[in-house]
Amino acid sequence: MKALGILGGSFDPIHRGHIMLAQNVYEKLDLERVIFVPAYVAPHKIGQSYASPEDRYCMTELAVDGISHFSVSDVEFKKKGISYTFETLRIMKQQFPNQDLYFIIGADGVPQLDSWHHIDEIFELAKFAVVYRPGYEEEIALAKQRFGENSKKIIMIETPEYPVSSTLVRENIVKKLPLTGLVAPAVEQYIQEWRLYQK
Repeated sequence: MKALGILGGSFDPIHRGHIMLAQNVYEKLDLERVIFVPAYVAPHKIGQSYASPEDRYCMTELAVDGISHFSVSDVEFKKKGISYTFETLRIMKQQFPNQDLYFIIGADGVPQLDSWHHIDEIFELAKFAVVYRPGYEEEIALAKQRFGENSKKIIMIETPEYPVSSTLVRENIVKKLPLTGLVAPAVEQYIQEWRLYQK
């Protein structure tokens, strides 16, 4: 049975970079599918959310609609509150007990892993699929030293860089610039219909 990829995030809003990144990890690790997990409240983004949790969830569903190997989980919406990776992975391991889980993060997240809530238990639940970016070699090497045997569960994945971010999308909306190529057409339509990010 193939492994599952888990991509968590604020997705505020979800953009083409998220989709392309997930697609590359899906192919490189030969996964069964990638599950997108919108955070109800991300612990590192308290007070920084621009769209409601419900809007972010709807946009994520719209972005992956029609891609058979992508799906969206409402696990963090059911429990509400701050979304900790450990709690999310524990629930998902209960849902998929016979499959390996890869939690997808960026290279910039590796140096902070030892500050994550219950990081040792997280390593028991999943491996990390790390989207490699130049400039983090030394920090990643130091982090791997700290984790000892668990460092074998930190898998580096090389993917193309995607010149898009949620910040760029929001800035374009404020400046009334086009979103072509930045978000899925259905996501753009949703943003316009509900007048998101306009202030």
